[in-house]
Amino acid sequence: MTRFGIDVNDATVRDALGDLEDEYTTERVEVVGSNVEYGVFLEFGTEKMQPYPWFRPAIREFKLDPEGFITDNSGFSSVEEIPDTDTLVKVVASALESQMEANVSAVSASDRSPGTHPDHPKRVISNLVNSIEAVRVK
Repeated sequence: MTRFGIDVNDATVRDALGDLEDEYTTERVEVVGSNVEYGVFLEFGTEKMQPYPWFRPAIREFKLDPEGFITDNSGFSSVEEIPDTDTLVKVVASALESQMEANVSAVSASDRSPGTHPDHPKRVISNLVNSIEAVRVK
């Protein structure tokens, strides 16, 4: 699986998620990504190809407005509906998965996360779309 990191202990994200905290703790860990090898080449480009990021824009969008990102990409209409931190971790992973799939398969730049290259070509990249998943590892 192609790996990029998001640290939810980052000060900006931690502060934004402060309102979502409750008295429960969790050891749940979810990994979101793709096992398609060319996903990283699309993300960062090569010496012969511009980058067409699909992963990092979803992370940036999450960091800018975690609550809005969660409600826009999940079945919850507010974060207050999320019953516990285990569910929160699962919902965030699913929301990231959903947005990354949208970034990869969008027809126009306005359908993708901010920061996605506006000239990202519409390609038949169903293998990448179908490979993006959130997996519970702990």
